[in-house]
Amino acid sequence: MASDPRVSKPRLPKAYTDEQLIFLRSHISGFETRTRGHVRGDAKKFALDRANEFLVRFGMPEDLQGIDEAEPRFREQIYNWYKNTVGRARRKLEGRTRSKKPAEKVSGSPGHNSLTWSPNLETPTTVSYSAQNDIAAQTASSSSQQRQQSQQHVPPPPPTGHIQFSFQTNVSVPSAATLALNASPNALRDAFFTRGIDVTTLSSLIQSYVLSHPSPTPLNPIIDALFAAVTSSLNAPTASRTASNHDTIITILRRFTEACGYFPPTLMHAGVSGPVAGPRALQMAIRKSTVWYPVLAPASGTTMSDEMERIAADRQKRKDYIQWAQIHGAALELGLLSFRGDYAGTTESLSELMARDAVWEADEVEWVAGIFILQSLIRTGSLARKHEYEQLLSTYEGRWKEIKDEARQALVTEVLLSAQQDLAHMDEGRVQ
Repeated sequence: MASDPRVSKPRLPKAYTDEQLIFLRSHISGFETRTRGHVRGDAKKFALDRANEFLVRFGMPEDLQGIDEAEPRFREQIYNWYKNTVGRARRKLEGRTRSKKPAEKVSGSPGHNSLTWSPNLETPTTVSYSAQNDIAAQTASSSSQQRQQSQQHVPPPPPTGHIQFSFQTNVSVPSAATLALNASPNALRDAFFTRGIDVTTLSSLIQSYVLSHPSPTPLNPIIDALFAAVTSSLNAPTASRTASNHDTIITILRRFTEACGYFPPTLMHAGVSGPVAGPRALQMAIRKSTVWYPVLAPASGTTMSDEMERIAADRQKRKDYIQWAQIHGAALELGLLSFRGDYAGTTESLSELMARDAVWEADEVEWVAGIFILQSLIRTGSLARKHEYEQLLSTYEGRWKEIKDEARQALVTEVLLSAQQDLAHMDEGRVQ
């Protein structure tokens, strides 16, 4: 019987990592909401579903590996974790703590145990409404003690969950932003490329962060996290990657778009509300990313260390600029840059201007960025503009010979060959 997980007390995990705690805390508000709902067992089902996500993302904890029925025990642990965490939050909100020992002074005899908790009657000078209920309950227990001496056959009522929660029915609970303590830039970054987190959970995580960090443009940190997710994915070891750079970016942007579909009308970014607030934030970030300027060296008085830092910062900025161009092209192919009728044509013009102008700039990093945008324009363009695209692609081919950085030249080589294939497919009707 002791081995039955349904009746044995689940063992608590030794420790959660910071990343695991972030994941668990991001769903506290969802669990708490279901505890106040009308569907029986909904909260437990929610907790068990989160336990499944935990296993997909982090695997089985070491202290449960190799144990019989490890998964049921772990799911019960996660359910108890949520239940206890929400319970502590409610008790803290009420300004009370759970009693560890029976109140023997109130009962008057060691055997008396009609209540498992009692308020402090000596310290407070002002008695709250909940404390008055406690005092009334204790008064009733004192008067019933005399009746129990004459009527020993009537057992005292055992403590029940109703006694503990009867004065909490109308108590407000902390908001999602207070309970979650969950969303952080790193958690948001990981959520974008973690397959075990569905888009509804990703959307909930984004909304929690926005609620905790209000501003006229609250989605800016979300776009930064999206960019960081792309960076982490593209920097992953080649052996562990199953998709191309372009397909990886497309996947992350699609997850972002699907998560935005769950945004409520109250979520607003730069005057745009609801599901289109996300594409609006992305559009603004892409517009800013199209302007290139290098990290300038100070006029004088620099040390060798300062110069090395400047070179490193400039190198990183060039990588970021090219990566933003890759995101720009992927967003263009997904139709994320023209989501409102009053902006019709402006985003396409921005992409076309960048592709046409970048090839004539002096810095080769702009040539690399421009070719990515041109390839996406070819993939989304019409057959009537094929001749225009061919001429522009020929100009980029001439620039390819002038690129000094070998890594950038190899990158442009791949894009040029792919763009030539896309142009050829235009005649076959594959590229519209």
